[in-house]
Amino acid sequence: RALIYILTALVALAGSCVQSSSGFGYAIICMAIWPMFMPFYTASILEAIAAFFMVIYIAVKLWKFIDWKLLLPPVIMATVTSLLGVNTLMALDEAVLSKIMGTVLLVLAVYFIFFSSKVHLKAGLVSGLAAGAVSGFCGGLFNIGGPPMVAYFLSVTDDKEKYNATLQMFFTINTVSVFLIHVFQGHVSGAMLPLVGAALAGTAVGTAVGMFLFRRLTMTGIKKVVYIFMMCAGSYLLLS
Repeated sequence: RALIYILTALVALAGSCVQSSSGFGYAIICMAIWPMFMPFYTASILEAIAAFFMVIYIAVKLWKFIDWKLLLPPVIMATVTSLLGVNTLMALDEAVLSKIMGTVLLVLAVYFIFFSSKVHLKAGLVSGLAAGAVSGFCGGLFNIGGPPMVAYFLSVTDDKEKYNATLQMFFTINTVSVFLIHVFQGHVSGAMLPLVGAALAGTAVGTAVGMFLFRRLTMTGIKKVVYIFMMCAGSYLLLS
């Protein structure tokens, strides 16, 4: 049992460090590894709880850079489609969920490695709503709603502060909505508290390190590491 808590904290540390420095990656790392030693549903709820404290901290730190006009359409749509994602999560078999998530991770990795630099979206109501719809559903299903919004915000913002600040505020609002859905549907129990404590401890350390790196590193190198990890994790989930 102690080993599970240690592993939970270490995975959270790695994920929060990557997300704090590059804008995303926490859910990808946590949801790729945590289900290896805990139930998929537990990992999904745990990620939603731990991620909230990280993204709200980063959003507050970068508050003045948030583009609220850009944020509004996708976050409204994501809040609606999150419910559909959570209901799908609880209806599917755990083995099926792992295969689906493995496929999603592989597809996203291929997209980001080979095609993301070639795709240039324009900021607008339709594109914002579409990105939010996909992100909300994936967020409710796997808590991996980041990649669609990363693709959108990277295309329509011109500096890393605006990109990261707006992205983290999106995650803050969307994470709260996903967590509240789990609470109201009775998926959260007191037995999860020790795991939550371990995850928050790792997240706190990783966020501090990641924010330090964010001020000193370019996002390009960190993203490549995340993309390669996504491909490896996706392959593992499909083959395991």
